[in-house]
Amino acid sequence: MRSKLVLSAVALLLIASARPAAADPIGVPGGPACENDTCQGSIYWLEYDPTPLGSDADSTQYEIVLRIDTTAYTGGGSNIDDVAFKVSPNLDGVALLDAPGGAGDWSAMLGGINASGCDANASNGFGCTTSNDDSNATLPFAGIYEWRFVADVPTGTLLTDPFAASIKARYVDGDGEKIGALVSEPITLQVIPEPGTALLLLLGLAGISRVGTARS
Repeated sequence: MRSKLVLSAVALLLIASARPAAADPIGVPGGPACENDTCQGSIYWLEYDPTPLGSDADSTQYEIVLRIDTTAYTGGGSNIDDVAFKVSPNLDGVALLDAPGGAGDWSAMLGGINASGCDANASNGFGCTTSNDDSNATLPFAGIYEWRFVADVPTGTLLTDPFAASIKARYVDGDGEKIGALVSEPITLQVIPEPGTALLLLLGLAGISRVGTARS
């Protein structure tokens, strides 16, 4: 019985390790660096679901997730009011699924970010969203803010090479004016970790725990 439990635990752990690992963020001390030195103490992830939401003759729709952990933010702002991502040299369209305070409090558009906010430049490959409510994405905040997009990507152009994708974010003061550096960093677009991975690991550890109990 003990040997079966050990084998079961090992098998579960092996299955879990074969699945996509959690994405490596930028801005973590000792981890991938913020190449342009604009992270301001925050940590950033950019992920996508490799299973398309849809497709047509020329493009594929992917869920894109941008996360920002502001726990160690050092820039002195009171809000994040604009974020943007680039996962393709060209983007055909962008929509927002969810955001701090709800998707209805934000407006999505093609384009990146300049000092004034989303720049509505449809030719630079970025998708952007701007807040319509300054009570959302407030700082300081000991946690992770998340924006979920649908990106309409020309088929075959997804930027999945290391540090081929990009993110931008604008921190603002109480008057809505940019404060500190405009975040503009290369980042690696990675697969959203499967929810089942953590469960498999827990089950495997539980199996090992039962073996230890049987021995005592």
